Amino acid sequence: MRSAYFNLIGGVSGDMLLGALVDVGLPVADIEAELSRLGIGGYRLRAEKSTRGAVSGTCLTVELDEDGRRRRKWSEFIDVIAAASLEASVRSQATAVFQALTAAESRVHGNDHATAGPHELGTVDTLVDVVGVVAGLKRLGIERVYSSAVPAGAGMVRSEHGVLPVPAPATLQILTAAHVPVRVPGPLGPDGEASTPTGAAIVASLASFSAVQFTVEKTGYGLGTRNPAHYPNVVGLWLGTVAGPVQGGLKPAGGLALLETNIDD
Repeated sequence: MRSAYFNLIGGVSGDMLLGALVDVGLPVADIEAELSRLGIGGYRLRAEKSTRGAVSGTCLTVELDEDGRRRRKWSEFIDVIAAASLEASVRSQATAVFQALTAAESRVHGNDHATAGPHELGTVDTLVDVVGVVAGLKRLGIERVYSSAVPAGAGMVRSEHGVLPVPAPATLQILTAAHVPVRVPGPLGPDGEASTPTGAAIVASLASFSAVQFTVEKTGYGLGTRNPAHYPNVVGLWLGTVAGPVQGGLKPAGGLALLETNIDD
């Protein structure tokens, strides 16, 4: 089964996931072709090769013009997806991501999910990230998505609501509702806002967090905007095939198993 595994090394955001897709070989033009099915404008994709720490990968930026920065309601995003000429599975999965976002924001802020207007998440950037990742995985022929635990990050982050703890309440609500495993902060791990609500909603909606036998065929890295000295701010993407689940956490005879750990010096 053609599968993808997201290794959330430095955290996760929509742009980082898009960058990882491009870094494994998905042309930016393919993402743009899928996004054109939405019938909206106000944005431009820019992909650049760069490094974070000693890791080389792709940094993808969604650049917005004045129309792209216009604030939209949650219902507008869902209506755009419903009316788009996307494949049915892409529409369904993208809608599920937005439903996870709206439910989390509504629970945190006490607003009606159908009419509430998101703050930082209300621009076209959010729509581009969600649909771009879902459609991009489809273009790569991915049938199943797996992910590592989501890094919690540490500290505080300034938002339009004021100063918030990390992970932001909406992010934590998304992870809690989907029972997603979270990697707690460590001395050498990601700090600051490691995982954004959009990134968390995408992996929570699309990925399984179970242990599997994974044969890796291709790898790439999506880069975050920050470049801290003590960890690479990247998302790793592995493409390959899954033979089956790991029984009892052990490798069956003749199979392959992936063992991961985080170590200090």
